[in-house]
Amino acid sequence: MSFDLNILAHGTSKRILMRDQLNGSLIEIHTKGGLMNRWMVNHEDHPLELILSNTGAEHFEMNGFRSSKMSPFSCRIDGGKYQLDDQTYTFNKFYLGAHAIHGLVYDAEFSILSTEVHSNYAQLILLFEYNGTDPGYPFPYNIQLEWTLYPDNLIGIKTSIVNNSNRVIPLMDGWHPYFTLGGQVDQYLLEFQSSAKLVMRDDMIPTGEIIEENSFEKGLKIGATYYDDCYLLDPIQNKIQLSYEGKSIIIAPILNYPYVQLYTPEDRKSITIENLSGAPDCFNNKMGLQQLEPHGQIYFETSYQFKPTSKL
Repeated sequence: MSFDLNILAHGTSKRILMRDQLNGSLIEIHTKGGLMNRWMVNHEDHPLELILSNTGAEHFEMNGFRSSKMSPFSCRIDGGKYQLDDQTYTFNKFYLGAHAIHGLVYDAEFSILSTEVHSNYAQLILLFEYNGTDPGYPFPYNIQLEWTLYPDNLIGIKTSIVNNSNRVIPLMDGWHPYFTLGGQVDQYLLEFQSSAKLVMRDDMIPTGEIIEENSFEKGLKIGATYYDDCYLLDPIQNKIQLSYEGKSIIIAPILNYPYVQLYTPEDRKSITIENLSGAPDCFNNKMGLQQLEPHGQIYFETSYQFKPTSKL
């Protein structure tokens, strides 16, 4: 059998290694945060790490939320406040400056629901039951993450959320991986189809204005540009490709991820390409906001793939 899966202790948490022995690809998933902490492939007979990993228990604060699962909101909520049915809710959890950021489950301890190993894939399903403990989001829900490693350096990620409350709840979903292909991101080429970009305030809250934007449709070198921007993907041609020196990462949103957020850290060693179901601050601006019915369920899905090529 080409695939294997191993569960290892990691402090009070666990890390799960899934490997394709045939081509040497490996992913490491942590129960803390449900995140992917490593993605390694074999390229030209050498190991190649494709994401920046976390070290230490405080990774979600010290390392900029690398690979974090962002739920029930992503990016920023203006002032950490929003209104729902004429009531104002205020988040208690992590703030960057004046704004709540990156949701409530990035440091949650997920339980292992199931594992499977087959001849052509390895799979892990994690579950976290959020009990409505933050006053900004007193709505209990279950979040389930399905990580699957396939042949050809392909990773599938499915998220399902079940509303356990007796009322309609606002919801947004996202991921926060830091991708790297070696070297500096200034030399990377980024390509995706988009017709629109959100205009942001200086504090990275959308103004509500959307402008035409198609700079990346034929591929654009990142150069020295600093990005912290949100784009609307083409609903049909929605793949995103990051390339450098004959190596490519392809992100393929499959279900309920019409937005992509780009962010370039100051060290220029990586770039975050974040699948988002809605715009930053969508609890207030309603752009892409999901309204999940009582006891209803919603799914989100994307994939990541490494290819030794420079064309889609």
